Amino acid sequence: MSTLKIYKELDLTSSSCAGPIGELSSVVDELREGEAVKVILGDDATKKDITLWSKKRGLKIVQESQEGNKYVLLISK
Repeated sequence: MSTLKIYKELDLTSSSCAGPIGELSSVVDELREGEAVKVILGDDATKKDITLWSKKRGLKIVQESQEGNKYVLLISK
């Protein structure tokens, strides 16, 4: 797999419900081939929402990790 370039990093730890998906949606639309968006989330429920939303949109979660009480997802087209 080729190396992905981080197009943008979104810290969504302070938003919940539809907020993170709305912010992520506009950034994902700007992604080009070979680029990914790094998303930092503050809770497991939001991580599950973003994961489901990504699958529905046909996006790939390239990497998933946990740093302390934060979740980090790397999402690409």
